[in-house]
Amino acid sequence: MNFDYIKEINNLNDLYSFCKDAESFVLSRPDLSAGQSRKSLEYLVKLVYQLRNGTVPQRSSLFELVSSEDFTNFINDSSMINALHYIRKVGNIAIHNEEVSQKEALLSLKQLHIFTGELLIKLDLIKSYPLFDESLLVKTTKTIPADKDVDLNQQLVSSLKEKIDKHSTLGVGVNISEAQTRKIYIDLYLREAGWKVLDKDNIKLPEKAGVEIKVEGMPNAQGIGFVDYVLYGSDGKPLAVVEAKKTSVSPIKGKEQALLYAKCLQKEYGYLPIVYYTNGYQIWVIDQLGYPARQVFGFHNIKELEYMMQLRRRGAISDLTIKDEITDRPYQKMAITSVAESFNNKRRKALLVMATGTGKTRTAISLVELLQRNRWIKNVLFLADRTALVTQAKRNFNQLLPNLTISVLSDRDKKPDLNARLVFSTYQTMINMIDGDDRVFGIGRFDLIIIDEAHRSIFNKYKAIFTYFDSLLVGLTATPRDEIERSTYSTFDLEEGLPTFNYDMDEAVKDNYLVGYTVLDRTTKFLKQGVKYSDLSDEEKEEYEKTFLTPEGELPTELSGADFFKKIYNDNTVDLVLQSLMNEGLRVNSGDMIGKTIIFAFNHNHAELIVKRFEKLYPELGPEYCKLVDNYVTYAQNIIDTFTVREKLPQIAVSVDMLDTGIDVPDILNLVFFKRIYSKIKFVQMIGRGTRKSNDIYGHLKHKDVFYIFDFCDNFSFFEINPEGRKVNQGLSVTQKVFQMKLDLLFELQKEENQRNEFHKTYYEMIKTELYQTIRNFNRDRILVRDNLPIVDKYSVEAKWAYLSKYDIQEVKNKLTLLVDSDKDIESAKVFDLKVFYIMLSHLSDDIVAKRAIEQVVRISQTLLERLSIPQVAEKKDLLKEVTTQTYWNKANLETLEHLRNELRYLIQYITDEVGIYSTDFKDELIDQGTKDVNILDFKTYEEKVIDYLLSNDANETIIKIKMLDKIDANDLKELERILWQELGTKDDYFKVTKEENLAAFIRSIVGIEQAAINAKFSQYLDSNILTSKQQEFVKSIINYVQQNGDITRQDLVEKVPFNNFDVVDLFEDNIDILVHVINNLHESILVA
Repeated sequence: MNFDYIKEINNLNDLYSFCKDAESFVLSRPDLSAGQSRKSLEYLVKLVYQLRNGTVPQRSSLFELVSSEDFTNFINDSSMINALHYIRKVGNIAIHNEEVSQKEALLSLKQLHIFTGELLIKLDLIKSYPLFDESLLVKTTKTIPADKDVDLNQQLVSSLKEKIDKHSTLGVGVNISEAQTRKIYIDLYLREAGWKVLDKDNIKLPEKAGVEIKVEGMPNAQGIGFVDYVLYGSDGKPLAVVEAKKTSVSPIKGKEQALLYAKCLQKEYGYLPIVYYTNGYQIWVIDQLGYPARQVFGFHNIKELEYMMQLRRRGAISDLTIKDEITDRPYQKMAITSVAESFNNKRRKALLVMATGTGKTRTAISLVELLQRNRWIKNVLFLADRTALVTQAKRNFNQLLPNLTISVLSDRDKKPDLNARLVFSTYQTMINMIDGDDRVFGIGRFDLIIIDEAHRSIFNKYKAIFTYFDSLLVGLTATPRDEIERSTYSTFDLEEGLPTFNYDMDEAVKDNYLVGYTVLDRTTKFLKQGVKYSDLSDEEKEEYEKTFLTPEGELPTELSGADFFKKIYNDNTVDLVLQSLMNEGLRVNSGDMIGKTIIFAFNHNHAELIVKRFEKLYPELGPEYCKLVDNYVTYAQNIIDTFTVREKLPQIAVSVDMLDTGIDVPDILNLVFFKRIYSKIKFVQMIGRGTRKSNDIYGHLKHKDVFYIFDFCDNFSFFEINPEGRKVNQGLSVTQKVFQMKLDLLFELQKEENQRNEFHKTYYEMIKTELYQTIRNFNRDRILVRDNLPIVDKYSVEAKWAYLSKYDIQEVKNKLTLLVDSDKDIESAKVFDLKVFYIMLSHLSDDIVAKRAIEQVVRISQTLLERLSIPQVAEKKDLLKEVTTQTYWNKANLETLEHLRNELRYLIQYITDEVGIYSTDFKDELIDQGTKDVNILDFKTYEEKVIDYLLSNDANETIIKIKMLDKIDANDLKELERILWQELGTKDDYFKVTKEENLAAFIRSIVGIEQAAINAKFSQYLDSNILTSKQQEFVKSIINYVQQNGDITRQDLVEKVPFNNFDVVDLFEDNIDILVHVINNLHESILVA
């Protein structure tokens, strides 16, 4: 037998047993053979781990073991890694009791034979091994393989310890032709989707993938063709055709051929099958539902394809009735109508931009109900980035759609129902279920995926979810449309700045669905200006000297305000902020209690200090009144839950990130920004914590109408000067940042002037090899790797790295950085690498200034010198001292910096406490910078006394009529003349302010129209007549126009902007009577006969 050479080797009895069984069963029981091949692979992989690392990671799957950077670096050949994954995958199929073909089992066996032989040569256990000989294969009479677990022989491990180490590599590939590889992997992709690929040509069997299926009617001389694959349904009829082309050509080359095959089958069966075409890299599908061809991650399984065939009968979304018990607000109905229209127009993705508190989740629930009623969807996946948000959404869905089965995948207390109609999950949980050893769901498992807070959910590895699933996609976000990144719009196939539907905070406040805010612009002298030694009292100077005097006798003359609560924690500054809140904040319970408040803190230490100082200042309020909420706190979710309840404490939650977004607490009356925010998106989200309405918060019928924002860190001023905020990194891991930094170093080092320096040239070769091997060893079974496979393969060719252009560097950064997995190296060491690499880069490029990085390295060295009691640190004492001198940096070059990096990187882990943290209690001063009313509606400004009158006489019956769209009469007109022409001034005074002849229109331009009146007058027409989203938008623009200008006539539609930009008759067609009715209702209500 082919593996008999192993039985002569000491201590390899178990391996021989596994391999022998794999070979024995390959002809009689391919499934058992594949299972034993997988077990053999597991044995060899674990042996490699034991020899290289002294241990095998506990609870790691074979997928994780083969995919780790450590193992792929050892294998050092992508074709071998692919071969090992093939053995693993086919073995998995066998373990799950699915059918394995003889061809698949034999290919696994052959690849196992190569890997086993090459590894044993590497271990010096053999000099060579025989070529695989198929003639040696015989059917066994055994019925089951030996029942053995994978346990390594420790004698074997001990005897081989010196044979390989952390730096050893195997470096041998598996030689399979491109055509064979393509066929192997397309077969495997079909197997992933549950399709058994038949071995013989032109065989048609139910629920199988036939190969080389003959069809008639092709436009060639013979009139026949042979389809690469045909996927047959349970009735034996074709569901889909698959056309495969070379990897070197575009899959589009196969598109027309696949469509011709489908038409040939249509003549035979009476319908068009679904069409796939692929080049092994990319798979495209034409689902015959009217959508353009689209790229998919893999193939659909039989149930998904049969369901896709059923969807041909669904028609357009025609029943646009929206249930008021779920969503009763006009803008929510417009959002749902907009999505439905988008889907009807053959778009598969939609993005809803709706301000925090406007009911995004309810809108999503109503959309699900409508789409299910129209038989467009059955199964829905709702994704959010935190368990609390998933739980919150599930609760709402369950309450409003109680008849649907629901499952939460991230629920640790309950086994998930994987067949539920509504599935809820965090992004990370879903990634684990589809991007690992086994993929729990098929690509077509869900008909609709809803993404909560889409603006920050679709970057980095989470993109894999949307690459994997083939479904309709709806994104929800509260980020203002102008702040949303271009890449988000691109993901939803939308033009930048043009979401499917938009309803922003200003509009919601104006419509009285959200409350606005008033900014109390406060700060302190220290936060604004820092601390000057000369300004301190004698007692404080003594404390200052004690705290900040360096061992060298240097004393800084001042401290920057930017350092406060990052490095300097001053008690009195915290006291001033808390006292300002308690004295000026909105209060409840007749003023006895501060309203629910969130204080946004810099970091955990800062938050702890705030709570500590609050308890010191207000001990009578008890320990539950002000609580810390962050990831350091055990049962933080319990604190959040009680914080949301009006009658329960705490009243003040001090938050570090956990309450910034997504949490629904309508009773919030005060937000305290005690930290600097640089992301405009995050800032808007944080403000959104306070915008929700809250009834009876001040007592019976005394509702929340405003909330306060205390801005102690000049955030509003910052965004006035920097409207876009600062560019925020997409959240690369440290490993990924190091990868990009090495690319930058590589680009500089490859330049001719650096190639003349011997060390630079050697260092260039080292970095080039590292980067090349990283990419070459990417696990091609990962979703995002497979999605970028053409680029991965392009840079997996060593010759490509001879020179990388700026374009190449950027292409690798943009396309491949996110595919770099974090390694198991110590995080602090990698952070140190980044600093030193940046300093190196400054030596190579005049555009880089690394002054700050050098200062940080010097500070780290000084801190380590304080820890000479640690033996590992003491060993590097001389180098550490040298690094703190100017002489070292004057002479520094790439070689000395690389030596520094290698010598110190693992010492950073000994700096366990925070560097340079100082507690002080200097007397600070509160600075009142005024009040900003940001929530007031953007009305036209009129004579002050008119507005004052209207504000103080809101109960006037005539004014109420105007606001409520009730028709006024002659008495009302007399009342307006009395107010405007007598009580507040003369008729001449009036016409100096406005040219509006209609007094009621003038008043309405100031007081507007009550939203309740708009709902009462127009909601019935908008609902019952089912206007299109464009028609609804036009009607809303008319209402907005009247809100601002007081009146509208039909003539205005022809003459006034923006209406004269539209062909109204063409836009409204049969619904023109509704438009006329709306205008008449608005105009005639202020006319007196």
